[in-house]
Amino acid sequence: MTGRVVRWPLAVVALATVIGLAVADRADEESDTDAVLVYQETASTAPGPRAKGGVWYCSEGTSLPGEFADHSVIVANATSAAVTAAVSVFPATPVGSVSPSAAPEEVLLNVPARSQASLRLADVVESQYTAALVEIDSGSAVVEQRVQGPTGIDVIPCATRSSPSWYFAAGSTRRDARLVFTLFNPFPDRAVVKFAFSTDEGIREPQALRGVLVPARSLVVVNATDLVPRFSSVSTTVESQAGRIVAGRLQLFDGTEGLEGLTAGPGIPRPQTQWAFATGPADEGVAEYIVLYNPSDREAAADVSVRLDAPDFSGALAPFEVSVPPRQRVALVLRDAGSYPLPSEPFAHNAASSWPAGAGFWASVQVYNGVPIVAERVAAASAASSLAGVAITSGMPVAATRYLVAGNRADGAEVALAVVNPSPDSIARVTVSKVANGRITAIGQLDPREVAPHSRLVVPVDRLIDGDTYALLVEASQPVAVSRSLLARSGTGMASGASAPFDPVLLDPSAF
Repeated sequence: MTGRVVRWPLAVVALATVIGLAVADRADEESDTDAVLVYQETASTAPGPRAKGGVWYCSEGTSLPGEFADHSVIVANATSAAVTAAVSVFPATPVGSVSPSAAPEEVLLNVPARSQASLRLADVVESQYTAALVEIDSGSAVVEQRVQGPTGIDVIPCATRSSPSWYFAAGSTRRDARLVFTLFNPFPDRAVVKFAFSTDEGIREPQALRGVLVPARSLVVVNATDLVPRFSSVSTTVESQAGRIVAGRLQLFDGTEGLEGLTAGPGIPRPQTQWAFATGPADEGVAEYIVLYNPSDREAAADVSVRLDAPDFSGALAPFEVSVPPRQRVALVLRDAGSYPLPSEPFAHNAASSWPAGAGFWASVQVYNGVPIVAERVAAASAASSLAGVAITSGMPVAATRYLVAGNRADGAEVALAVVNPSPDSIARVTVSKVANGRITAIGQLDPREVAPHSRLVVPVDRLIDGDTYALLVEASQPVAVSRSLLARSGTGMASGASAPFDPVLLDPSAF
């Protein structure tokens, strides 16, 4: 645990909670503004300097010795003044309980200027699963969560909004997998949710999950592996029948079937007709897939476009046309399949032979018949590989000119940023800076770097800067999409995910 942590009075807890939740769900009262409409499109969006504060929901992790996803939160602050984060740590409440098992524990985390600080939730509460409500007196700070265990690691932005529905395109409950969903309700009213799972054999709606009670101010965890067992591939809808929640996923593979890894993060709050994946650096040992999930009752027709980093590739790749049946999912294999569990025929398509082996790329998804879908990217390497791990990443429906990426540590992992310029005709000038120890230092080799239209920049961060822990500030002359990847070169560990943007704008469908 780093940063200065103090306990804080219950009166302050109540006041901060009221203020923070009002900021977080400002969309309820201000839905007539364009900025808030964009804010609603993605699970994680930094409030920005115009906001008085921000609230972040971090619900995917464990806090007992020997568990599989030890849970920490990291607060990054790139401003010239210190900020204070009020952290409420919630223990899990058993499924079926009508009230929380215990009140949350509250601490204050002080984060110095141009620095970051972390809090391990097991140092505050011991519970198999934990969630944190993080309320900050600045809209310019960013909160991420880090989970780590024997089978891997993940670092992802915490959610910044609630939603009546949450969607997860990828997932598995096969023999070597554990698929867990977290239902976090920090609000004063109870919530009731139901689950629907899309499988190769159709829709599954277990009786036990048709009305799951989530008491006010509580965390409830559902182990889907016990209730929808032995499906190689499942997509999931979590829908509120009453109240509002923040829903997240923990996916574990234990290595017994050739795949070992851990991935976590909030769901997708709203289907879209446009998605972008900055993806990670090119690596021969990593297989990649895009999973498209259509939760509606109409067939969706989409083009998946892949744009290569290789400048000398002479052929233009035609988009892959993919039809996604109603309430079903389809996987598109972009690199050789390996051991990750995919849907069976006809719900899986192989596009891995369409471009040169080893070429890096980024991808976009555009639905051309107007039926919104959910899109996630899966990266996986077998347990026998030196790059063993699994990462599931939500697509990005937005772009922005500023990102703050927290939780980077020089602990044997390769850290890389992928920056995509989605514009078809304008160059983006990009600067990447290190934020640590009270200083913001631009990476000299990238000050600035031009990114051509419809191209991307991959920054091998760990090779360019020193330091044990740091945040990364990305600033661009026009909206870009940014993701960060971590690859452990010893043991098991792979993380890859979109970063939380400041002041995002929706991707322009005409650009693709």
